[in-house]
Amino acid sequence: MRTKIKLVKKFIKIIFILAALFNVSACRPAAERLYNEASAAIEKGHFRIAVDLLEKSAALEKKPTAKFKYLLEAARIARFEIQDYERSIRIYRSIVLMAEDADQRIYSQKAISELYLENLQSYNQALKELQVLEPLINNENEKEKIRLKIAQAQYLTGNNQQAIDEIDTSLKTAKNEILNFLKLKAQVLVVQKKYKAAILTYQEILIRDEKFFENENLFIATSVVYEENEDYTEALNYLIKYEKKIKDKAYYELRFKRLKERITNKPLFKGRRK
Repeated sequence: MRTKIKLVKKFIKIIFILAALFNVSACRPAAERLYNEASAAIEKGHFRIAVDLLEKSAALEKKPTAKFKYLLEAARIARFEIQDYERSIRIYRSIVLMAEDADQRIYSQKAISELYLENLQSYNQALKELQVLEPLINNENEKEKIRLKIAQAQYLTGNNQQAIDEIDTSLKTAKNEILNFLKLKAQVLVVQKKYKAAILTYQEILIRDEKFFENENLFIATSVVYEENEDYTEALNYLIKYEKKIKDKAYYELRFKRLKERITNKPLFKGRRK
């Protein structure tokens, strides 16, 4: 009899514990419950489900800090895990429009710019987004990087003179991105068929930082500019001069052979054909 009473008491105790747990769960805000479900989905690799749940939890959440935490996580997963770039942009844009935190707005605007520039390769839209972003940035190092991307976007949209103007203006105050600005300038000058100016720009980079020049494979690039200018002998001589600095030996041999052939087959060439 005593055993039965003990069992009954134990059973009742279990019921009370379960009821308490149920009440705690029921009292949790819906947004928090959805967020927990999203976290579980992320652990299982169910990223699309997680993004849906995170957006729903953000829509229900009243606290701004939690709301934008959910949205930022949803945008990140859409961008990097499922590569749904359009959806990621939509979520980031909602943060730009609604967030009270300036850092969150700037971070999201930056992400939108990068998605258009690097992932969707929609250069016109990237340029617009970068031009919105640039005045928001106070850090000078970060501002330099944004201006470099603006110049790149102008170049990629075919606005070559605007790209040159942007580069020249930025170079007046640049400190950390000088070499990258000059490299881009040389590329734009080549497109404009201003080969002598491009070569001078490459020479400036070489004088400033030979290691950067080598790592960026600009010895080959400079030789190509000479070739584009139909100065094949100078292109070949440049390759020979800097042979030891060129890491891709197979490509070096290919260009060397090509230039030798172009010199031989150039009209009015006076040397012997072999």
